Amino acid sequence: MPRRNRNSGSGLQRSALNSSRVPSSTGRTSQRDTPQLQYSQQASRDVSDDEFDDAASTASSDAWVMNEDEHIEIGDEWEPLLDTALDALGEKRAAAREKTLQSMLRLMAHTYMGDGLEGRRVMLLEALRRSVRSTKSHVEQERALHGISLWFVNFGTQDEAESEFASVSEQLRVMVVDPAGDSQVRAQALGALGIANFIAGPDFHDAAELAQFVHTQVLDPALESCDMSVALQAFSTLGLLLTVVADGDSLLLENIFNATIDSHMRGLRTDSVDVRISAAQNFALVHSALGANSNYEFDSQDEIVEMLKMLKILQNKSSRRLGKRDSSVQRIAMHRVLRTIEVSDMPELKLKLHGRIVRFGDWTRIVRLQAFRRVLGGGLPVHFARNKLLQDVFEVNFDSTSDDFARNRARVVVNPSSKLAKMRTLELHRQRDGR
Repeated sequence: MPRRNRNSGSGLQRSALNSSRVPSSTGRTSQRDTPQLQYSQQASRDVSDDEFDDAASTASSDAWVMNEDEHIEIGDEWEPLLDTALDALGEKRAAAREKTLQSMLRLMAHTYMGDGLEGRRVMLLEALRRSVRSTKSHVEQERALHGISLWFVNFGTQDEAESEFASVSEQLRVMVVDPAGDSQVRAQALGALGIANFIAGPDFHDAAELAQFVHTQVLDPALESCDMSVALQAFSTLGLLLTVVADGDSLLLENIFNATIDSHMRGLRTDSVDVRISAAQNFALVHSALGANSNYEFDSQDEIVEMLKMLKILQNKSSRRLGKRDSSVQRIAMHRVLRTIEVSDMPELKLKLHGRIVRFGDWTRIVRLQAFRRVLGGGLPVHFARNKLLQDVFEVNFDSTSDDFARNRARVVVNPSSKLAKMRTLELHRQRDGR
């Protein structure tokens, strides 16, 4: 089965990007009062030893600053480190496996592995899947699921990703709908399911089927039970899948959106700021995608009119329960969404990567960026520079021979007191002893 074309310049999105209504991600000037988000980027994210910081929430996206602390460089020595970690995953103690997985996550996020690990890629995936099946530790399951997401980001353009997708997808679906499962584990499984489908799924029809599954089997039950962790991931995953459907069939996108309007309204009424923002962003995403379709009238349906009223209420809402920060975040987010819907004005995200400003000037790119950011965290610059998958998805290229790239090259780094650093030291000792 042919793999899905990830070039976002095709189909409906290409026509939208070429329209004068939508500013290009490559730097076409937007309207004067378009919200501008400036993200400063240094070499690496400051990640604690105890927890891998996979991503900031949607609500905190206005202050994405990565600080560099005292670190050591790994360089090109990641394969021996990964082999050591794989051996350590056989430990009987769950706490030991958790620490090993934490080190693997850092390594897989801050290193692009796609051109290496020949003959052992499936072995790595199988090791992660075994940890996912562990019933002794939710932390182990969460980290292993995050590892599966990272596996598809690293090896998504390789043949192994396509061949392993079906069995991984089946395993993740079972976990996602398990009513007795831990909420954080289910949310992490759903995130892995979404990114795996986006990268290795067959085509936009498969993405549409998964979107309907997420809506009926995950999102609605999560809203009913007020499980905001799962609901937030469900809205985020749904948005990512809708970007794929938008590239393939605008009528199919319209049908899915119409079926989910009520769920998005319920999301706007929850007490979670992050859930409200994620639901609102999906509305802006679909509006911007279908806006080029003259047969679809956004102001002609009662549900959509009601949604617009709710967005305006949330934009102006101030509550002591929210606090100043959450109120400000919600107000800014709703303002961006309403600007898109009312005057077709797109927000613009800017990232400084390797001495170069990369712009994301439409909702499709922004939603996809948020998805990869949740997976990669501080390793995002490394993958933008070296991972062909991200370069194809976002249509960017980096010249590794340029002076700017050499001066601003993101290093693969870890804290010297971390388990990964200790594993590196042990590996160096083994190499010396073997001489």
